[in-house]
Amino acid sequence: MKIVHTSDWHLGRTVWGVSRAPDHQAVLAEVIRIASEQQPDLIIHSGDLFDQQRPPVHALRLATDALQDLAAIAPVVVICGNHDSAALLHWLHGLMRHGDRIHFVADPDAMRGGTVLRFPVGTGRLHVAALPFITANRVVSALDDPDGRRDSYAKFLAHLQHLLLQELRQDFDQSTDVTIFATHQYVSGSIPSRTENPTHTSDFYVTDPEQIPQVNYAAFGHIHKPQILPGSRVIGAYAGSPIQLDFGETGEDKSIVVAHMEPNGPTRIDRVPLRAGRRLMRLSGSLDQLRSQAAAITDEICHITVNTQTHEADLSRQVREIFPDAAIVDIAEVCADRTFDLVTSDTPAEGEPDNPTMFRTFLAERGTNDAPAEQVAELFDILLDHVDDEQPPRLPAEDLLAKDPAAFIVPDDEGELVS
Repeated sequence: MKIVHTSDWHLGRTVWGVSRAPDHQAVLAEVIRIASEQQPDLIIHSGDLFDQQRPPVHALRLATDALQDLAAIAPVVVICGNHDSAALLHWLHGLMRHGDRIHFVADPDAMRGGTVLRFPVGTGRLHVAALPFITANRVVSALDDPDGRRDSYAKFLAHLQHLLLQELRQDFDQSTDVTIFATHQYVSGSIPSRTENPTHTSDFYVTDPEQIPQVNYAAFGHIHKPQILPGSRVIGAYAGSPIQLDFGETGEDKSIVVAHMEPNGPTRIDRVPLRAGRRLMRLSGSLDQLRSQAAAITDEICHITVNTQTHEADLSRQVREIFPDAAIVDIAEVCADRTFDLVTSDTPAEGEPDNPTMFRTFLAERGTNDAPAEQVAELFDILLDHVDDEQPPRLPAEDLLAKDPAAFIVPDDEGELVS
């Protein structure tokens, strides 16, 4: 028997204001093509169909179209993830079930142990235990001992998984049938990307891989980095997200899982690469260094850091001319003259450093937003010297303005003159 396992689509996602809808449309067409080529007996989506609990209309349309296309190939099971709305998935379940081809598992069956679905395949059956994401507030109380809340959550999920395993074993023929556990959770030892909700991938939500039910294949969602489940007790995988969803996933190769199972036999996991959709890239360097990288950049979504000696008034225009086809979400300028290079001594000075020294140390670590660091430090010294004066001091810039007002009219990044 064969299943296709996909996960964490996060339809409706944007990254720095750029919609990922074109990338999702392209990669889901690729997922459907791969599923058609593989001809599986079942397709599993292990959670986070949407990026928000109230997804935009275009995301709903893309989800329903893609799931209907997949259901024409094989029955589809969709688990509710932490980004999904259980109420919305319930509604979609009634809307799209169409002859039991699409199943949405949104609630863990009133917290009694999830849901078990059974699918006939030839002379045998696929038994699927489905456990959606469970928030901690359904498990622990704010009045519980804080040190025990993590153990309470992990033990509760272990209990639900034990109940699911018992139900899986009912009416099960080991000579003809196979079992699958599908869920959306964070297992200890897995490697998150830097994109998942940090609240839901904290130690509080971590579960024990030794408590995963003994099944032919465990289909996990929630972690966006594709990977085999930690430990050796159960064969399974995180399918991962189908595209790089945020810059925390830069460099990750995406894929879907094809699991081949045999009753009383070994399970083989194949990963099929996904290549559609724009990749995310962080680029940095001087303008000349960025120009040397231009040939390798086409339509990627880019975050760009430019190292300059002093502020470049038309930096945005120059960068966009270097990468005309890229979707540039941010251009950060790092000016050498906006920080100090501190010279430190191996022998610490006696006593506390004075205020000018501490301020220069701050500028060395943090830099300035607009003006050169030396100019900011000089202004700090002037203000510090006059801190007890009743009247504010006259600043050098005021004298310069009085002599030459035109010196303070400069072009902005778009070439417009501003004062």
